[in-house]
Amino acid sequence: MSDNLPPESMDEIADLRGVPHTVVEDLYGIFIGCVLIALGLYLLRMAGLITGGVAGIALMVSYFVPFSAGQLFAIINLPIFLAFWRMLGTAYILRTVVATIAIMALVQVVAGQMMIAAIAPPMASLVGGTVTGMGVLAVTRHATGVGGSAVIARWLSRLKGWNFGAICMGIDAMIVTVAFIVLGPERGIWSLVAALSMNAVVLVWHRPDRYLADS
Repeated sequence: MSDNLPPESMDEIADLRGVPHTVVEDLYGIFIGCVLIALGLYLLRMAGLITGGVAGIALMVSYFVPFSAGQLFAIINLPIFLAFWRMLGTAYILRTVVATIAIMALVQVVAGQMMIAAIAPPMASLVGGTVTGMGVLAVTRHATGVGGSAVIARWLSRLKGWNFGAICMGIDAMIVTVAFIVLGPERGIWSLVAALSMNAVVLVWHRPDRYLADS
């Protein structure tokens, strides 16, 4: 925060940071986030696109194997979370595992409860990517993780001193590059848009100077 803020503003900030989320607020926020992620993955799946992170990997693999994106999301994520259990702490890991399983189930629910005959790639990339980003933001704001790629990025940042954001962008760049090769140029371009849309939401709103309540 800026040191130029008037004293009363700094006092207000301190007061706001002293009010944590309640358990009900945490559960509700995580649930909403999981629903939004499931919806975003469904929209992208209907257009044959991917996005960044483990969600993108799960989507891409789902086009070639008899598993849903939700199942693959859990299959890929859970071993990563368990491997970094000690680094992240038991409480965080347990919330994250529950959220991951919830997303896996909700992807199936959304697919069974929604009937989308067709969705154009431009719309799917912008809406699907943005909705997924809002879901990631909601879950993250309640001290819960959703992506194994972010966990790996945090580990590399601590181990090597590399910039966390740059590592995440590098991982997403590799995933989207593979999409260009595997899915073709057109779907690769719209997958890039989806990844940018998802990351833009987190970049703009996941900031302590704009959101002051702690979980």
